[in-house]
Amino acid sequence: MENRVNPTAAVKTGWSLTKEHLIVSLGLILGYCVVNMLMGFLPAEGIMSLVSSLLTLAISSAWTLGMTRITICAVDGEEPQFSMFGEAMHRFGSMVLLMLALFGIMMVPIIVILIIALILGFNVDALEGIVSSNPYEMMEAMQSMGMLFLLIMIPCIYLGIRFIFAPYVLVDRGLGVVDSIKASWTASAPIQGRILVFMLLIFLAYIIGFVCFFVGLFISTITALYAQAAFYRQVFPAGIQDPLMVEDANVVMN
Repeated sequence: MENRVNPTAAVKTGWSLTKEHLIVSLGLILGYCVVNMLMGFLPAEGIMSLVSSLLTLAISSAWTLGMTRITICAVDGEEPQFSMFGEAMHRFGSMVLLMLALFGIMMVPIIVILIIALILGFNVDALEGIVSSNPYEMMEAMQSMGMLFLLIMIPCIYLGIRFIFAPYVLVDRGLGVVDSIKASWTASAPIQGRILVFMLLIFLAYIIGFVCFFVGLFISTITALYAQAAFYRQVFPAGIQDPLMVEDANVVMN
C-alpha cells in the first residue's frame, strides 16, 4: 500500500481538478465565506452566544460533509454539482458527532499539557512580558510561549495525521463515528511519514496562495480540498468493501 500512496501525485491531482472544476468550487467557497460573514452579525451575548456557537458547528459540519462528498466524487470522475450537498445531508448528524468527537480527543492532550505545565511551575504571568518594554522580559515571555506552543502542537499534529481520513470514511463508506475513527487510525498507521509530507505540501500551497493574496488563498483552499480527497482515495480505493478489515482494505500490507 505504501507504494500506492504518493503525496505529490495527490497534490497534482488536486491542482488538475481545481482547474477543471474552478467555477463550481469557487462558488461553493464564496458561499461558505458569505454565510460565515453573516454569522458575524449575530449577537455574541447571553443565550445568543450559545445559539451562534451551535449554528457555527452546524454550518461547519454541513460544509465539511458536502465538500467531502463533492471532492470524492470529483476524484472518482464525476462532475461536481451543488445538488451533491443535499445528497450528503442524511449523514449530517453523524458528521456533527464526528467533529465533536475529534475536537474532544484533540483537547485531551492540550489540557494534560497545560495542567502539567502549571504543576511544574509554568509562570502564566510571565506571558505578559510579550507587551513589555523590557527586551529581557519580552524575550523570556516569547521563549515560554514558544515552548508551550510547541508542546501543544506535537500531539495535535500527530492526532491530525491519525484522524485525517475519518470524515472521508464516514461520507464515502457510510460508517458510524467510532468505526470511521478506527478506520482512519488503522489506515494511517503505516504511512504517517507520507501523511506528514502531504500536510507539508498543503501548507506550502497555502503559503503560495497567501503570497498571491486574496484570490490565491481561494485557489489554494480548493486545491487542498481536492488533493486531500485524492490522497484518501489512494489509501481507500473505491473497491474496498469494509475499511475496518485490514486484509481487505490493504491498508497495512500489499
